Amino acid sequence: MKTKEMFFTVLTVIGMGFASCSDDSKESDVNPEPELNQSDVIYGGEVSGVWEAGSTIRVKGSFEIPQGESLTIEKGVTVIIEENNEVPVEIMVYGDLYCLGEEGNEIMFTIPEELKAENPKRVWGGIFAADQQEVAPNMVFQYTTIEYTGALTTNNSYSAHTFKSTVGKGVPAINTMDQNTNLVIQHCTFRHNGQDGLYLQGGNMIITNNVFEGQGDEAGGEGVNFKAGIVLDLAYNLFYAPSNSAVKLSGTTDNRTPGDFTVFNNTIINGGGRKNNADLGSIALESGCNAYIYNNLIVNCKWGILDNVTDPAKETVISNNYYYGYTQEMVDNFQSSAANPDEETGIAKGEVAAVKGTKAQENDPHFVAYDLSTSTTNDHIESDYDFHLQGDSQALSAAASSAEVEARLHFAKEGLTINGVTYKTPAPASYCGAFGTK
Repeated sequence: MKTKEMFFTVLTVIGMGFASCSDDSKESDVNPEPELNQSDVIYGGEVSGVWEAGSTIRVKGSFEIPQGESLTIEKGVTVIIEENNEVPVEIMVYGDLYCLGEEGNEIMFTIPEELKAENPKRVWGGIFAADQQEVAPNMVFQYTTIEYTGALTTNNSYSAHTFKSTVGKGVPAINTMDQNTNLVIQHCTFRHNGQDGLYLQGGNMIITNNVFEGQGDEAGGEGVNFKAGIVLDLAYNLFYAPSNSAVKLSGTTDNRTPGDFTVFNNTIINGGGRKNNADLGSIALESGCNAYIYNNLIVNCKWGILDNVTDPAKETVISNNYYYGYTQEMVDNFQSSAANPDEETGIAKGEVAAVKGTKAQENDPHFVAYDLSTSTTNDHIESDYDFHLQGDSQALSAAASSAEVEARLHFAKEGLTINGVTYKTPAPASYCGAFGTK
């Protein structure tokens, strides 16, 4: 790992008091943190190189990965982000960031154990890929957990004059801005985040096989929020209880090319159940985007797939999605006639081959282990939940043909190549949702 020399000087002056624990404190901690060497504490500045497998890094201040350089985080690394209410920690990526965890040996971006008991959701500011550079930054996240982001920007925040160009905004776990950025997120977990899990404003993206658990708070927040300048394949993700919509797709902002999105085989549960007067709930379209939406399993969400009435999507194909609502209100809000005049939204037009039903509790998806009467305000995935489908589930045979979906995929054949590795979109499934039978 490399940082500017002045930050090593700061570490030397302050000493090792922050980087290690006394014997007494170790004995009193329920989950004692490991002793850290001088080079394992980040106070800010420029950071690049490699954080070696299994190490623990404590971050006390915002830092940046310089253009032309990269930071590789290896499997099993724990990154502990400290709270700073004046200037919440942010990570700015001008170069490249590679988070390369492995199954059973994941990378963790988290906060100190003593803060977790307070059940916070806005401790630090997330990861931002820069815009308008000679070379766009690239990022890969595999088997990585990111939690407790959503802090409000201040005048001194790294992102204050880039992300929405303002202060006092809750920030997402990950943000991109450059249309030429390449981004891959696979087998990752986003949880305890006070704002959107992803708020992406440009790039080529494969986002698959992730878990988005309870993004946002009662004021709002999306699971994932995609803007213009994006080419995306989004599949096999579980969205559990996003405060507002699970997936938001937009098309024409900042004079960028319209967003072009293929969204298939995702499971969305309890969307819109936690926001005060939720205006969205599952998937939402707007602003001239191109959206191709297949084989999603939408369960107990506030609304079905919505489009903006005054600023609608440009081109859409919405096919073979499977719906279940425990209450009649949910089922009514799935129907083609449903609308929210106050928000100028209505059910997206032209959906075909949907399984919706007209009565509460029709079309039970037959999850292996999940009580469909669970409150939609619950934002925590219990260890005994299992969203695979039982063998008699109607959702197993409700999907569109593979050929139809494959024709809309962006990165299934040539893929995205980042740092010498080519990533490809997985093939569509013959069932609806992210999980088939076990």
